[in-house]
Amino acid sequence: MKPAPAISVVPAAPAPPTQVLRDATADGLETLVEAFAAHSPAATSALWQQVRERCADIGPAVTRLIDDAEASDGGKHTRPRLVAAAYLGLGGSDRQLLAEVAGAQQLLHLGLCMHDDLIDGDRVRHGTQNLIGRSHDAALAAGTHGAAAERQALAAGLLAGDLALNAALLALLEVPAPITVRHRLAVEATTALERTIAGELLDVQSETITPDRAAPLRVAELKTAAYSVVLPLRLGAVAAGCMSEATLRSLTQVGIALGIAYQLADDDLGLFGATESTGKSVLSDVRQGKRTEHIRIAYARAGFADRATLDAVLGLPDATDADADLVRDIVLRTGARESVARTIDEHMSRGIRLAGTALPDPLATYLADLARSMRGRRR
Repeated sequence: MKPAPAISVVPAAPAPPTQVLRDATADGLETLVEAFAAHSPAATSALWQQVRERCADIGPAVTRLIDDAEASDGGKHTRPRLVAAAYLGLGGSDRQLLAEVAGAQQLLHLGLCMHDDLIDGDRVRHGTQNLIGRSHDAALAAGTHGAAAERQALAAGLLAGDLALNAALLALLEVPAPITVRHRLAVEATTALERTIAGELLDVQSETITPDRAAPLRVAELKTAAYSVVLPLRLGAVAAGCMSEATLRSLTQVGIALGIAYQLADDDLGLFGATESTGKSVLSDVRQGKRTEHIRIAYARAGFADRATLDAVLGLPDATDADADLVRDIVLRTGARESVARTIDEHMSRGIRLAGTALPDPLATYLADLARSMRGRRR
């Protein structure tokens, strides 16, 4: 990505939609998106401040939870970037509206991440201790120990995630746009949440069945693509005033293809990546017994001995690096990693092709460049 130039999020005089499209073509949509992205954390912070103001009369405990939830923000703000790409690429011109919609998308992402950490038992995100881990340490420091400290930490993760999701929906219902747009934005978000919840359920339940019976591509579509790619693209489009069902349907198809590719690449890093690069333990997915596409294919192709090894290691809470090496060896020897790499390329190519035939050139180019950058995530 190019360095973000320093520009104001809210221009003095918003350009008409046609001018924005000309600017996007002339200067590159990526430059406009990166210019906005430089201010994306501030937009999310402003929405957290609104939560503080609404809860100011309740007391310091809630304020501390809000502060800790906001401190959990991190990553590259990829989803707000996608909101901005669709919004600007489809003619949006109100930067304040964009800031609030993109901020809401990031809050939704944070809420789902907190719940995901809770479900997976993770205490680290982006290479640092997450909210649950920090809350556990705070409970210990305050003299609360054992099961009581764990309960306080888990409750903090659940409730902070709830706060973030609620704040996201309230933000969408209050953006500076006509009521029809606000209503559609909220419907888009809640619909994506339903599909993400369903995907999370399928993901967790798949850990109780043999890997060859799991459906990781369906899980990736529901759990990851629905809210990480499809939702931000559709939110940006609706905020820009696009109500064309054909365009929204195309954004969905592109988002599903790229979202599945993204999740498969993430799964590859989860097994073969370096902790110092990913910020996540390479043991996490093994210990949780995640039924990724790598594992599904490897198990289906494995012989009796290798299947027995996978049965013994996957889901083992205290699995070691040596155990993970056994899993990686089976995934490589069965050709599962190579097969997944081809599937990633197929979905990326499909997303690029669909974008090129159905979306405006600046937006299609931006999404194609984003898709190609996923190849680097596997190295």
